[in-house]
Amino acid sequence: MGILIAFNLFLILIVTGLLVAVKKWARAPRAQYAVLLIAGVVTVLVHYSSFFYYLATGTALEYVRENLCLILPLYPCNILMWCALIYGFIGNKNSKAALLLSDFLFWFGILATMAGMFANFDFLANPTLTDYEVVKSILSHATLLFNILLIPVLGHLRPRFWRNVLNIATAIVCMCLIGLYCNLTLEVLVSYEMALDMNSMFLLQTPFAPMPFLRGQIIAPVAFVLYFILFTVIDIIRLPRGERWFNKVLSVPRTPEKQ
Repeated sequence: MGILIAFNLFLILIVTGLLVAVKKWARAPRAQYAVLLIAGVVTVLVHYSSFFYYLATGTALEYVRENLCLILPLYPCNILMWCALIYGFIGNKNSKAALLLSDFLFWFGILATMAGMFANFDFLANPTLTDYEVVKSILSHATLLFNILLIPVLGHLRPRFWRNVLNIATAIVCMCLIGLYCNLTLEVLVSYEMALDMNSMFLLQTPFAPMPFLRGQIIAPVAFVLYFILFTVIDIIRLPRGERWFNKVLSVPRTPEKQ
């Protein structure tokens, strides 16, 4: 694990340097748009880099059969990757779609990408950095982290309690539905064993072996509660007393007394 931690810290150092450079040089709206779009494209290219190699050698079909996440959004980071690319294409970053994606990418993506880097399943199964598949898996999470951190660096992160809560709840529900679709698709078209092995969105079995009960159905509501608490804390820090969400909910307008 030591080599994995060291490699990830090195990648985070590179990401930090790139973010500093973007903050300094990409000030014009067109430059910021280009950076977000290029970052999204690079993440997708890194994720599919092995596929392009096998496509050139004529063995792409076999590779896809062993890596179904190339054609199905099986895991949270697969969805985050495509959302980052879509977000890069959106010109108006104040639109409802852009705000939904920015909330999902930042608030959910930070935890997901850090978990993907420091608890990388490919590295845990094959603990070496001499295998390109392992390195690619870690690199794609690092480039995704860069995508996500561009959102606050470029000033597109706008904490608003009820919008954040609604958007993160929408994202969690959508991910569960996508996981259900992927698992059903694999079960119907291949077998239940394949669906269980792929375990889209961790709905069929836990990703944490010591806790078999901790499946996606449990993780989702627990995550929502934790995000609700987080957004409440941010509301308390960001707003003065009387303007926080619970102040407005608890405040009852007084009816004028009759003369």
